[in-house]
Amino acid sequence: MTSFWGGLTAMIVTLTLLVGAGSHAAGPGALGEALRVHGVLGARLRRAASVALPLAEGVLGAAGAAALLGGQVRALQAVLAASTALFGLYAGYTRHVLALGRGGPCGCSRRDVPLSRWVTRRAAALACLATAGAVLAGAGPLRVSAAELVTLLLAALACTVLLWTLPAAMHEPAAQGRAATTTHPAAMTAAHRPDRPTAQGPTTPPARRPGTTTAHGPTTTTAPRTVAQRPTAATSHGLDMITPHGTAPDAAPRTDTGSAHPPAEATVHRTAEGVSTRWTSPPAR
Repeated sequence: MTSFWGGLTAMIVTLTLLVGAGSHAAGPGALGEALRVHGVLGARLRRAASVALPLAEGVLGAAGAAALLGGQVRALQAVLAASTALFGLYAGYTRHVLALGRGGPCGCSRRDVPLSRWVTRRAAALACLATAGAVLAGAGPLRVSAAELVTLLLAALACTVLLWTLPAAMHEPAAQGRAATTTHPAAMTAAHRPDRPTAQGPTTPPARRPGTTTAHGPTTTTAPRTVAQRPTAATSHGLDMITPHGTAPDAAPRTDTGSAHPPAEATVHRTAEGVSTRWTSPPAR
């Protein structure tokens, strides 16, 4: 079990060194530009560091891989000890830059990953892994079965990917924008408290009167329409029936044939000759 954990830590450190060297080779100007933005080192130190650091990562990664494959314990311990110093230098430098209040890209790769505390934590974690690997490697060369070797390789690859992508995964580019646009809760409460009356005061609907204009449009009143009526005979004596308003009804009242009591028939008065009194003069009184 000691050899398994020793091999795991050594593989993680070795793979991280190789990935870092490859990233710097893919973007050769990223590290120099990041050091310039940090503003800590002078021009000569920046040029020297931009060349020496990627070279050191590549050499240590290749030497660590050769030591793992060849079972050379002393060489592996030396590589891991040097890796501890290198990652410790990264952690101290990034911590110093952040303490000065300066930012910029981290310079780890060609991707524009900003310098943050997660870069410092990753470097510190890799330094601790390299130290643990150097101590565990003293137990002897790595002797594992084929199944354990496959498990070891998969675990080392997964841990390397997680550590390498940690700063980018923990970076939130919209955090500052959200903080700037967030309104203070007290101000929002004061502006929208329902228990305080507004400037206009409570709004009550006005009383609606007939014939007046409201907010929903004019209300018009319809005057009673007078229809010319034709005179009709109201009595058997030929007299016109006059209504109280001075107009004659336009027709006889409509009888409801479906009622229980049928309407009484109108009485027609006739003379001795059988002529209806409607067409004669009224009798003398």
